[in-house]
Amino acid sequence: MRLAICSSKGGVGKTSTAVNLAAALGEHGRTLAVDADPQDSLGRAFGVIAAPDKSLAAVLGDPDADVTSIIRREVVPGVDVVPSHPSLDAVGVALAQNGALITSLRRALRPVVDEYDHIVIDTHGDNGNLTLTAIAAADSVLSVFTSDPGSALGAVRLSSFLASHRKYENTTAQLLGVVCANWDKQGAAAREVSQALAATDLPLFTTRIPYSRRVPSATLAKRPVVLSYPNSVVAEAYRALATEVTRKYQRRSAA
Repeated sequence: MRLAICSSKGGVGKTSTAVNLAAALGEHGRTLAVDADPQDSLGRAFGVIAAPDKSLAAVLGDPDADVTSIIRREVVPGVDVVPSHPSLDAVGVALAQNGALITSLRRALRPVVDEYDHIVIDTHGDNGNLTLTAIAAADSVLSVFTSDPGSALGAVRLSSFLASHRKYENTTAQLLGVVCANWDKQGAAAREVSQALAATDLPLFTTRIPYSRRVPSATLAKRPVVLSYPNSVVAEAYRALATEVTRKYQRRSAA
């Protein structure tokens, strides 16, 4: 499974979902977590800070570069990490000018795809070129929303974005599902947003990731909450999401 975690709106828990989903998947199969966001938040959440020449920016910027030279091995059990760097932004602009951006990540990861059971790609919080590049390297997409109506609209827009680019043959990735993060079961807004999305044709995951102060605490500790607080409610929710994602992907692949 090559899964891009996307949202057209920032601040919805996209990177936390990517980090903890990768950690949960890593408990059952070899997983590569790829930071395709110039903000390099995924790498930092794993405690990885890379220099420009040891980051994804260097590999995408040089078609002869070997991605294995920048992979950080066994950052947490079962998970290797491809770190990012803010210079990825400028590299993306240069590649876009040469018409080489969309396929760059797919090409870079090709030598290692068969080494992993799962590849989880964190993306920039928009529907821009770098996000499309990540989606083009994936075969599935997971989007994240919260109780904010704007984030729900972002999930709808992402679905349209995917459909449009499949028509242009820029990607074959399908929307596997949409998950609610920072879920507040007592909040009326969260229920209303979920009900509104349920009325659309978007595939919603049953699992909801509850709001928890342990998530930012784990980020500061540079270790996924799945590992920092393994018995917490939020860690169990991320593991349940990993199971649901895997089963849904397997069903779709078998169809």
